[in-house]
Amino acid sequence: MQRRYFLLSLMGLGGGAFGLSSLHWPDGHKLFNACKGKLPKHLAQHEVILSAFHDIDTTQVWDGHVHLVGLGDTDSGIWVNPSSLSLLDIKQYGQFRFYLNASCPTPKLPVDVGFIERLKSLQWGRGIKFVLLAFDYTYNEHGKRLTEKTAFYAPNSYAAKIHQQFPHTFEWLASIHPYRKDCVEALEAAFIKGARGVKWLPPAMGMNPASPLCDRFYKAMAHWDIPLLCHSGDEKAVHGTNTQTYGNPLNLRRALEHGVKVIIAHCGSLGKNIDTDKGKNGPLVSNFDLFTRLMDEGNNNLFGDISAITQTDRVFALKTLIKRTDWHSRLLYASDYPLPGIIPLVSLRQLQNQHYITEQQANILEQVRHYNPLLFDFVLKRHLKVDKQGFNKTVFHTRSLWTGTRIMN
Repeated sequence: MQRRYFLLSLMGLGGGAFGLSSLHWPDGHKLFNACKGKLPKHLAQHEVILSAFHDIDTTQVWDGHVHLVGLGDTDSGIWVNPSSLSLLDIKQYGQFRFYLNASCPTPKLPVDVGFIERLKSLQWGRGIKFVLLAFDYTYNEHGKRLTEKTAFYAPNSYAAKIHQQFPHTFEWLASIHPYRKDCVEALEAAFIKGARGVKWLPPAMGMNPASPLCDRFYKAMAHWDIPLLCHSGDEKAVHGTNTQTYGNPLNLRRALEHGVKVIIAHCGSLGKNIDTDKGKNGPLVSNFDLFTRLMDEGNNNLFGDISAITQTDRVFALKTLIKRTDWHSRLLYASDYPLPGIIPLVSLRQLQNQHYITEQQANILEQVRHYNPLLFDFVLKRHLKVDKQGFNKTVFHTRSLWTGTRIMN
């Protein structure tokens, strides 16, 4: 891959399209995922891989942040905004093509089917499960659907169907916009069909978690003890309403006050927002600092998932997350798949240079990610160290959170 092509590609994607605040030359000089097949024996049995499983019960590992991607080329009901498929919007088109490359759909199949087939083949341990995320349309405050402001749509019914077809591999989270007139009824229907929680992406979906319009939805979630996985911090990967203020971690206090179990995706580790604790005109503060403030308030219903935290622009948060062992019982392993398969997003050389991983680990992981980006993500996060301290195993034993009772092991 020529250097010029790499730079032009990222410039075409808008530079910071995926939230990159600094660029690192791709590991192995590879811009795209090679989409290789079964992991060869010499890698599968390498000490770097095997040692990552020490003290881990894989039946307790549920990856709670796996996006459900497709083109809607079957009866799935998936819909993709035409701007993502048009060269007239080079940024969105480029991003979507990176997502498809990262997910490596099985060839000669519809993309919807090929995505699931590839994902099934990436199950890297006995009993582990992938929690698929549905994605709702955008709605305005009057409950009107805004299709033109929606990046994509992945129906609850499709996520439930995949779970029913492959119950030993997949669980699912519903996505229900709280401004919908039927939001409570939709939540009940999803709960009955086995949804393990609800996923929101406020900066793209146009919902303000601090709005009173969410109260009836929060009340229902608390009644049924349904967790909310909510993106916090800036959002660069998914377009929509682009309301970055809705990504303020402090907005989620309202859900917590209703007794909702809240998981803050990525630990809010991107961008800045107004410190609303100091008024509506308060100073701009790092979203990660606002997340830290919430965690230090000690609400046992508040969690953070560590998906995407190894990306180049989020690495700064690693030292705090690893060193704060008092948080580890409230941190959850997750991958943000297919993003671990986008090669430029995670720089192993950056992590090695900052002494989070060793040179040997970097060399093996560089090879593994082209075979299995989900195994890559797990092994990488298991090996991260700050002064010989890594994430406690409880961070990876996430199943009990999604099934109702968090075990502090």
